[in-house]
Amino acid sequence: MSAPKLQLNVQSHVYDLSELDAGVSCAYIPLIYYYPNTDGHDDFMQTELLQRALYTVIEEYPMLVGNVRQVGPGKLQLVVDGSNPRLPSWREVQSPLEFSQIEAGRFDPQLLPAGALIADVFFVGSNWAVSPKMADIRLTRFKNNSGVALAISICHALFDGFACDRFIQRWASICRDLATSTTPGSNPDDVIHNRTVIDQLVPYPQGPLLDVLLKMYIPGSHLSRFVAWASPETRNWVLRKLNVSSDISAACFYISQTTINSLRQSIKDILATSERISDNDVLIALLMIGYAPSALAQRDHDSAGVLGWLTSTLKHPFIKKYNHFAMLEAADIRPRIGDDRIVKYTGNCPIAIMMRHPVELLQMPPSLEILAHLALSVRTATNGLTDEYISQIIHGGNTETDMYIRPLICKIGVPERLIATNFGRFGLYKTDFGWDTPAYVGTLNAKLPKAVAIFPSHPSVGGYYFNISEHDGILQRMRANTFWAKYTESIY
Repeated sequence: MSAPKLQLNVQSHVYDLSELDAGVSCAYIPLIYYYPNTDGHDDFMQTELLQRALYTVIEEYPMLVGNVRQVGPGKLQLVVDGSNPRLPSWREVQSPLEFSQIEAGRFDPQLLPAGALIADVFFVGSNWAVSPKMADIRLTRFKNNSGVALAISICHALFDGFACDRFIQRWASICRDLATSTTPGSNPDDVIHNRTVIDQLVPYPQGPLLDVLLKMYIPGSHLSRFVAWASPETRNWVLRKLNVSSDISAACFYISQTTINSLRQSIKDILATSERISDNDVLIALLMIGYAPSALAQRDHDSAGVLGWLTSTLKHPFIKKYNHFAMLEAADIRPRIGDDRIVKYTGNCPIAIMMRHPVELLQMPPSLEILAHLALSVRTATNGLTDEYISQIIHGGNTETDMYIRPLICKIGVPERLIATNFGRFGLYKTDFGWDTPAYVGTLNAKLPKAVAIFPSHPSVGGYYFNISEHDGILQRMRANTFWAKYTESIY
């Protein structure tokens, strides 16, 4: 980061990362905030002010200048060296386009110039032996000072989405304070970085491993055990090579709030129940109808004939064919733990909940009745997030050291599996650095298949965006799915 004359004061410290932190340590959380310069400020999103605020907030969040270190298979630490802090990468680029052109292009990340974004979501350095920085920040300035795109990518081992949003909100708050004063206001919310807190708040499991967790876990292999044993740098490079393919493209679909409300009412009428059906229940159910048949059809197409079978086997030798489709969703445990400390905790708190459905069901002609059945399964799985379930996830229902890495080893070749993360509960559109709130918040076109990021649209518009990176054949089949196309709009 080029920020002469700025001073940073952090203390050396070693943080033992939790199993939840380790499970996502190979990835960044990539966010892009688009800000229009609607009032024509000459000093719009001033670099010096942004960097001063960043240095200040790092003193409250010193983990951002640390380094991930392996201390045993499946055991990671984050080491902060106060005498040699690893400052976040900072880069600025100039776009030949006006902000209005980006807006007209529906904020497609492909409209941003080269160098405006990290290459992908994997937490890798310039080669397999280089450890990347904990945070990468890139500021794109649009033509005629018409606006900026602020791309913030933070190592997932540090924060989950909730804590990441909280960090960025604090950075923005300090920036606003520094614009009117030489010293920022104190942090109204204490934060807890100590990863032992979650062990204190979640009791150890009382019974045998739950059946749903047995179904969720993926069998290990020599490859998963090697990757868990390897250094973080080597592991992340191996995972990137396994998960990134040249024929992966990005797509974005939009669903309006009016459509969600209409579908929710139809679902409640069909189910004839007083059970609460949330926006998220509708979104995940619709996603299963749009994605699963497309992925399954592509699987059958790719493995057809002797040559297809041989190619598929050589490409994914560790994967078997499943007769159920598994939809996994990240669920935050914070609201389910009655202690103020968990709200202040900055480590990873999401755990996976799973909905399993027979492949035959998802290959049937889609209908509102099937959608209602799927939505109810999402609600049931969410309600099933009991204390015992949380305890078994947190404290390792299975203590094998490669457990946390198996999904990333295997999921790339499993067409019957998908994981979704919903960013709708975060305050993304409240992020004001002093020049008003963003017009749009999204993510990069991550070349990571089998994962979907759901982002809210601007509050003035309502609705949500499905951000999907997948093989071209699957995306084409999704666009051709008439049920999916009836309720969503293809953005790009």
